[in-house]
Amino acid sequence: MENKQNGFMSGGGNSSNDDIESKTEKIKLINGKFIRDCQIPSNLLENCKHRDDREFTHMRYTACTCDPDDFLNDGFTLRQAEYKRQTELFIVVTIYDNENSWQKVVVCIVSDGRKKFHESCLAYLTALGVYQDGVAIESIDEVKVKAHIFEYTTQISIDQKMKVITTNVPIQILFCHKEKNAKKINSHRWFFNAFGPVLQPNICILIDVGTKPGNNSLYNLWETFISHPNVAGACGEIVAMTTWYKLLNPIVGAQYFEYKMSNILDKPLESVFGYITVLPGAFSAYRYIALQNTIVNGVPEGPLASYFKGEIKEEKSTNNIFTANMYLAEDRILCFELVTKRNGNWLLHYVKSSIAKTDIPKSIDKLISQRRRWLNGSFFASLYVKSFY
Repeated sequence: MENKQNGFMSGGGNSSNDDIESKTEKIKLINGKFIRDCQIPSNLLENCKHRDDREFTHMRYTACTCDPDDFLNDGFTLRQAEYKRQTELFIVVTIYDNENSWQKVVVCIVSDGRKKFHESCLAYLTALGVYQDGVAIESIDEVKVKAHIFEYTTQISIDQKMKVITTNVPIQILFCHKEKNAKKINSHRWFFNAFGPVLQPNICILIDVGTKPGNNSLYNLWETFISHPNVAGACGEIVAMTTWYKLLNPIVGAQYFEYKMSNILDKPLESVFGYITVLPGAFSAYRYIALQNTIVNGVPEGPLASYFKGEIKEEKSTNNIFTANMYLAEDRILCFELVTKRNGNWLLHYVKSSIAKTDIPKSIDKLISQRRRWLNGSFFASLYVKSFY
């Protein structure tokens, strides 16, 4: 078959497709799927420990043409499934002592739209070996590609001073580059409904870009699930990322105070009762098996079905005012559905020792935009919860 292949992602969000020369190349499909293994530049592997296995020497690209809900049923797969590995931790980053323990951790990066992705981010991923320019394609047999999936096990890290560091502990990275901007909830649908069924992870951790977990924060979250088998979801303490002199800004100071009070008063008390009204999407974790839906009269019901209902209704334009506002806070709906899951006995937990710093709005216009969405969503989600009592 013939595919139109180009480097349309080389310029990130600032490039124009019209300025890029296209070429046609004949490539054999694998079970009707466009899957291509691309060799990693030798200079990236010079100082790395592992240089023999194919997962270290080649980056895999998959052109996905289906909806995330149909990823597994349509025959798409991931490297970890082919290696028959059990994924213990599945970590998603959304962007607008065991020697082989690294094989149990997969980091999934989901970018919300090709045109919204900055070129500096692509440069960073290229340096890690995760991304290669000129590999992605636009369509397969005139079927538009919905997501570009890059898989690589990197041994390279880049610190805050942009210094390249080689580590002895590899990291399995899955980079999902969505073609269109469809908001954060759609990115989570790719994570849970497309990649989750393939990897069957034990624990899923959600992190937003702009959130920086502490040194032991991920471990402390994971340890909570191991110690308490009935915990379905957990979150840590989110701290406003700021400095003392920035606290003189009343907008920053007010948010810092609010975050502290929430972590001192609200979440510890809610954790005592086993129900936390909201696990922040910026930094939280879930037990994958607890998220799974149950089929009732042929219709899926459960946490994930309710979590993504707002996006599906939005696509079909069937939202009323109440539903539209309620699903501005879909993470609150998810927490409620976990605790009230049919035939379940799940609890939500607050982990004080798991700390993450997050970026906060520093101007009044950005603060109003954020809080307008939060207030509307939390109010209508609270009405939804109270309607069951």
